[in-house]
Amino acid sequence: MMRREVLKLGGVAAAGLMMPGIVSAAGPRREPGLVLIDDRFAEGRAFGAAAAQGGARVVATGQDMLSLWHGSLRGASLAGLCGLTTYSDMVVIAGLAAEARRSFALRIEHRAGAGGTVHRLVDGPPASLSILAAAADRWPAGLWSVVAGAGNPPAARRVDGSPRPAGRGGMLWSWGIA
Repeated sequence: MMRREVLKLGGVAAAGLMMPGIVSAAGPRREPGLVLIDDRFAEGRAFGAAAAQGGARVVATGQDMLSLWHGSLRGASLAGLCGLTTYSDMVVIAGLAAEARRSFALRIEHRAGAGGTVHRLVDGPPASLSILAAAADRWPAGLWSVVAGAGNPPAARRVDGSPRPAGRGGMLWSWGIA
């Protein structure tokens, strides 16, 4: 991606965080769907609030994704499902997606550190990291703009083309099913 494109994208992301109407008018958006969050984390609650404001149905995982999926969410579609959860909840969703022959369109590790949150893209569009960087401390709202603006993309290829697993690492993981 050229430098000026990155700068334009960062400017749009920053403006979009200040004025959500600009981002919503900027391009095609997918229909708001089901969003799963881990509400033990402030970032999860902030992502859920942004998703709810966007019209999505937000459900807290309650640290038991499998019981939730086979209980109150029985029959819910995996298509377009997204979330901001712990690694273990994401692994459960990965298993459910594999059974349905679906894959991740987006996976980003979010690791809190002394200098702020570090984001590591595993699957998805590289421009996602520019938006999260521009959002700084408001990255959960920026993440929702990435997820909501993505449409229904085909399964994304790994960023570096290698067949490496996601790794356990981060505090929170954002993800979306293609």
